[in-house]
Amino acid sequence: MAYTTYYLRFNSQEEADTKLTEVGYKHEDTFNEETRTYYAVKDQVGDIDVVGEIYNNDGVYETGEDGMPVVVSEPTKKDGWHINVILQGALPEALEEFVVTPANPYRVFA
Repeated sequence: MAYTTYYLRFNSQEEADTKLTEVGYKHEDTFNEETRTYYAVKDQVGDIDVVGEIYNNDGVYETGEDGMPVVVSEPTKKDGWHINVILQGALPEALEEFVVTPANPYRVFA
């Protein structure tokens, strides 16, 4: 069976966490009184890549007197909180509204 990559864009990390919890992709484990959060696909073959914020390639830089780069203007942030999901089956319906099709994905699964 083939794998499908889904590129998801949420309005915020909070919205992403809410939806990923809803579909069972966000998990918490406690060990030695420490709680850790992680993201995983457990009900089918797949994986999750939390990309988070993505920045445009529009920053301006100059070379300083010491030969090191100096930031003239910071790159601007793209809208949203980004997560990539690769699945052997279908994407949960609750995530379908967040699917985007980037012309040049920032990160891809190998």
